[in-house]
Amino acid sequence: MKLPATWTFLMRRYYTSVATPATARQIPSFFLYGEAPREYDEPTLHIETIEFRSARNDWRIGPHVHRSLYQLIFVSRGEGVALAEGERIAYRSPALVVVPAGTVHGFEFEPGTHGFVLSITADVLHEMARREPGVDALFRNAATLQLDGDALRATDLEQAFGMFAHESARSSPGHALALDGLLEAILANAIRLSTALAGSPDTAVGRHQDLVARFRELIESDFRKNKSLGDYATALNVSESRLRNACLNVTGQSPMQMVNARILLEAKRELFYTSVSVSEIAYALGFDDPAYFTRFFSQRAGMSPSAFRTRRPRA
Repeated sequence: MKLPATWTFLMRRYYTSVATPATARQIPSFFLYGEAPREYDEPTLHIETIEFRSARNDWRIGPHVHRSLYQLIFVSRGEGVALAEGERIAYRSPALVVVPAGTVHGFEFEPGTHGFVLSITADVLHEMARREPGVDALFRNAATLQLDGDALRATDLEQAFGMFAHESARSSPGHALALDGLLEAILANAIRLSTALAGSPDTAVGRHQDLVARFRELIESDFRKNKSLGDYATALNVSESRLRNACLNVTGQSPMQMVNARILLEAKRELFYTSVSVSEIAYALGFDDPAYFTRFFSQRAGMSPSAFRTRRPRA
């Protein structure tokens, strides 16, 4: 399908700017974009308009990562391109972009784009996920959701974003309570629009989802340490068989397949966005032998690390 001319222009401009691999040794990590990571991320709910940060950066937000911030970007007017893990997706409003913590992402917005960027620290989101498993499903993968106008109007998502932004600028009694309620409304409507929640899970499924969510957190902190399945199970205080069953039921993957997928994703990030040598990437990911890393990568990616690196865009 041929993209509209404006989209084609955005894609071309984005491909040669935002998606150009970083020359730095590491992918930029921020708390909020342009702000240094914090030693300890206090529970945070933050909202700002899209134009607040992007207009000062020529409407381009370069590839970066947030260590513990999850984001929902609601685009009510305008169009652009979203980048997540090297994939570029053009969209037009209304749209909702879901960015899990740890995802390398970036944006190019059409000048004048209107909408909101909602940032939520992991602890706040995980507390809600314990009450509603659909929250974990919503943020399981990065996604750019092209919304249907009628479907959007049938929800309270746009109103909830506006009310959250209005409340966040106030300091009246009950402020925190109001923000919690509005966040719940935003997440509930986002879940409905994304169809991530097919129905209320039974108790056993809910327990499996909770265990897998904790396992994902542990993978995120430990995947470079070459841990065994037993190490992960011990850290989670469950048996290996229980962890294996939960992962298979929720994701269709074994625990070590999930760990290896995370290692592969990080390897692709480093190859795509940095100029670090293959050997250095191997050692940083816990491999004692770069040759074994090359075999690991080639078996799962279908090509060698060097061949994968040649596919990245050139300036």
